[in-house]
Amino acid sequence: MQLISAFRLFLPDLGIVLSTREPSRLRDGLWRLGVTHASAGSHTEPGGYTGAGRQNLHHTVRGRQLALAGDESSIAGATGQFDIADHRTPAEVASQLAAIGIEPVWKDWDFALGT
Repeated sequence: MQLISAFRLFLPDLGIVLSTREPSRLRDGLWRLGVTHASAGSHTEPGGYTGAGRQNLHHTVRGRQLALAGDESSIAGATGQFDIADHRTPAEVASQLAAIGIEPVWKDWDFALGT
């Protein structure tokens, strides 16, 4: 809280990002301090948004794809690169922001998002 407040005072144009790595209770307490960007509904596994992480499972060692060992054949999909602590959907996060008087703004202008 002190760091975000200091950034806001001394660097008012600084973008402050709050990721889903932080628990929802902490995120809910920090919104009003000047957070400018936040993630919600995140997937951290390779191919998580497209489902590609469930196909062609393999290990990569020094750029080469290696088949999974026999005991690993039951793996259901790619694993996440880090743990997510806030599992709320984007709609749930937007609802929380609206409830405390913050208007959520969606990034919907990027062609990569399939608009």
